[in-house]
Formats: sequence, C-alpha cells, structure tokens
Amino acid sequence: MSKLLTRADLLAAKLPHEDVIVPELGDGVSVRVQQMTVNTRALYLERLRLYWDEMHAWEDDQEAPPAERKGLAKPADLDQAVLLMVHSLVNEDGSMMFSEADMPLFNTFSSNAVKRMYESALQLNEFHRFTNEVISTEKKG
Repeated sequence: MSKLLTRADLLAAKLPHEDVIVPELGDGVSVRVQQMTVNTRALYLERLRLYWDEMHAWEDDQEAPPAERKGLAKPADLDQAVLLMVHSLVNEDGSMMFSEADMPLFNTFSSNAVKRMYESALQLNEFHRFTNEVISTEKKG
C-alpha cells in the first residue's frame, strides 16, 4: 500500500534531478540537471512557441508577392538545446544558474559536455516525446 501524501509532504518534495559528470569541464566535476517546475516548463514552451510564431510569420512574409510583403525581419536563431539547459541547470539549492541572456556562453563549452547535459535534461523532462507532444516546427496550413 502506498503512502498518501499530505500537503506538507507535497510542498517539501524536491524536484527530480541528476548530477551529470562532465569530464570535459574538469576532473571529477559534475553539474546538476533538474526537472523543470510547472512554471519553468510553461515559460520554456512559451519561448519556443513565440520563436516559431515569429519564424512562420517571417516565412509567410517571404513567400508573399513583393508588393504585399510587410518587411518582417528574420528572427535570430534560437538554439533550442541550449534553451532547454538554461531552464534545467541548477545550483545545489535548486535555483537556476543561467538565463536566456547567458545562452552565448554555451558556445564556448565542449560540445560533448553540452551533449551530456542536454541528454540528461531531455530525459528528466521527458522530452523524448516532445516533438509530437507540444510544438511542431512545421507550418500550420
């Protein structure tokens, strides 16, 4: 028989996390990857949605006859893997280590290190089904 949690139990529960060993960043070092909160996941998905809305609007503008174009600027590229890590890497106390403004810093990291962290974030947040679950990068017609 399982234990029925109380309100206090629920509020005291810690989010699932994994300390990922990242030898590319030093001997015996690791980073903590944590499952997103409901709020963090909503912010992450909203940022992706806004990006793809902007990208689709720009693509539609480019496909319009020249006289009908609005002159929309192409949105800056968004590295969705790094965005996922920004929302998943935390300090020992569970607070986020990075913001979206820090994303260019990841360009200086070892690609293998980034891959390790990214794969952990995918697994913890159950994004292996993500493409079909939430957002489609295909244009809606």
